[in-house]
Amino acid sequence: MGHYSIVSLLGSGGMGAVFRATDTVLGRDVALKVLPRETACDPERLERFRREARAVAALNHPNIVTIYSVEQCADTHFLTMELVAGRTLEAWMAERPLAIEQVLDVARQIAEAVASAHEKGIVHRDLKPANVIVDERGRAKVLDFGLAKTREVACVGRDAATPLATELGAMLGTPSYMSPEQVKGLDVDHRSDIFSLGVMLYEMTTGSRPFRGRSAAELASSILRDAPPRLPPAVPGDLARVIARCLEKEPPARFASMTDVADALRPAASGHAGRSPSIAVLPFQNLSADAENECFADGLAEELLNALTHIQGLCVAARTSSFSFRDKTTDVGEIGAKLNVATLLEGSVRRVGHRVRVTVTLVDTASGFQLWSERYDREIADIFDLQDEMARAIAARLQVTLTASESARLVKTATSNLEAYELYLRGRTLLLKRGRHVVEGIACLRRAVDLDPQFAAAWAGLADAHSVRGYWGMAPPGETMPKALAAARRAVRLDPTLAEAHGAHALALMLWERDYPGADAAFRRCLELNPRCHQGRCWHALFNLQMLHGRLEEGVAEARAALAADPLSAYATAILAFTLGLAGRTAEAVETARLAVQRDPDSLFTQWTHALAAYWHGAYDESIAAFTAAGAVSARHIYTVSYAAAACAKCGRLAEAHGLHQEGLALSATSYVPRAALAVSAIAIGEMDAAMEFAEEACDAREPVLIVVARAFPDWNRLRRSPRLAEVQRRLALP
Repeated sequence: MGHYSIVSLLGSGGMGAVFRATDTVLGRDVALKVLPRETACDPERLERFRREARAVAALNHPNIVTIYSVEQCADTHFLTMELVAGRTLEAWMAERPLAIEQVLDVARQIAEAVASAHEKGIVHRDLKPANVIVDERGRAKVLDFGLAKTREVACVGRDAATPLATELGAMLGTPSYMSPEQVKGLDVDHRSDIFSLGVMLYEMTTGSRPFRGRSAAELASSILRDAPPRLPPAVPGDLARVIARCLEKEPPARFASMTDVADALRPAASGHAGRSPSIAVLPFQNLSADAENECFADGLAEELLNALTHIQGLCVAARTSSFSFRDKTTDVGEIGAKLNVATLLEGSVRRVGHRVRVTVTLVDTASGFQLWSERYDREIADIFDLQDEMARAIAARLQVTLTASESARLVKTATSNLEAYELYLRGRTLLLKRGRHVVEGIACLRRAVDLDPQFAAAWAGLADAHSVRGYWGMAPPGETMPKALAAARRAVRLDPTLAEAHGAHALALMLWERDYPGADAAFRRCLELNPRCHQGRCWHALFNLQMLHGRLEEGVAEARAALAADPLSAYATAILAFTLGLAGRTAEAVETARLAVQRDPDSLFTQWTHALAAYWHGAYDESIAAFTAAGAVSARHIYTVSYAAAACAKCGRLAEAHGLHQEGLALSATSYVPRAALAVSAIAIGEMDAAMEFAEEACDAREPVLIVVARAFPDWNRLRRSPRLAEVQRRLALP
């Protein structure tokens, strides 16, 4: 064909036939791929193929087969490509079992290659062993981007890939390696390739595929619903956790990028060299007759978790993710994989009178075997010394060497008053539930600081509770926000090294004082003191980086970091969805918010975030349904009413929008209702003068939620015709 001399057929498939050929002009051997006739004869498909080929040809990575040219000889269209010596990974696996070292090395090469394509906006969509060539030295090359989908991403230049419009409902790829979203016929992104690599990793490790079926329908059902069979005990825990996370059914639950997959494979590939021991502390079982002691049991587990967190060289799973397994009969291997830890600490607490019995067990997640178990019988007054003793024993069993400062004392006793300590634990637990529980939580925390005025952690918790009450519009800001600021300042004075105190101070400075530079500095100090401060990182991502400074992509990255540290947290998942929506990535925001709701359907925050994300995406029917669900779990919180009015107005349901606005007005006659929320529903029904008045009243009252509305509600721009808005914006002084 032209100046190419065909030598032999290398293979053929649905995307064409591949031949070994010699370029007689340059005197080199090449692979020559002839396009199927149906592609070559369709001008639109041919042009699309040329565009995609140009995009793939621009890739320059040692583990991607290089495309030289797109050519035509008479009616035959073909590609010329680098000729790679070796066998497909499929043939390699059929010939001999792969050692773990080979699995990790080849998988890392594939991940790095596909990550390079993703950075250029190219999604492979057909990753499988037959599309990877491995030479005798173990070097891998990814080929056949024939189903590759190009998309626009921020890092793609003007001359890079042209977006490919793929019709929804078209199932592309090889069935056994398809992601759930491919099976459903949905549009896909880079996370589909991550799932496919997970299938390959499972097969390379075990010799069998994780999802099976006697028919296409059964296979599809398995991919959508079945958990993969448990990996053999010989599979290293690091690798097992990578595979499990790649194979998550929901894309947001997988690794955020293929680069992250490659990074996760490196420690395992180096034989665990330098890898820190890791642990998750599960909620302790309350064996006491009094159910109220559950908070005490939780607090004991949490204090142990906090103590272990501060040990250098020990990786500790976050509380929210660890405690998500409460009352679940989940296999320890699955827990270890989901939390990316090698060991679990389980425990039980029995409290009778002034004595307490604590039993703890350390379990290896890979084998399921007990590594250590101990029972402690103590006087309740000795609980703080007991916590320190258990933390030391666990560190010793995990072979962690303590620093000199850590050797002095692991559990930094926050208070010597046992009753104050128990009230603090209960108040924190109630605050995490949000909604109606916040008021009861405040009462507990208030009582705790009355009993011990030097209890810094309780003051920080009290500040958070008042701030939450303020920005959720549960009380007039002048009533609750000064209390938040005063409590936060006291916490910082009592313990300047307490990260939670600085996080509480940051939020109060931002939402009440509108001291934005001070808030920024306090957030940074919080995360310097404790990079694992979950609440501080989430607030920093959403409130500080995005809503305050408009640094949208930085906010998304920070929210992803918070979720990576606490991967099963519904709250962190919802925060990520919120940041994605504010950054304009609304489709991903909706998808992530749905996962947050799945993780905690009874949460006002997850339901409300889902509704907002759908609203931003223009999916107004879904938004209205989600606002209704949010109202059902919150006794029709005003935010669910006002924003539902906006969604109804968008899809022409004006009578409903008017009715919802009137509902908000009626509620404001009998109880406190944030004026910023009424401004939202007034804008929705076109009452701009009323909306402007509500905005001014919200500004006068220094409502924290006004900052949220000004940044997160796109219809706020409809008020810009009013010269009065400029004065409101000036007083808000948002950067």
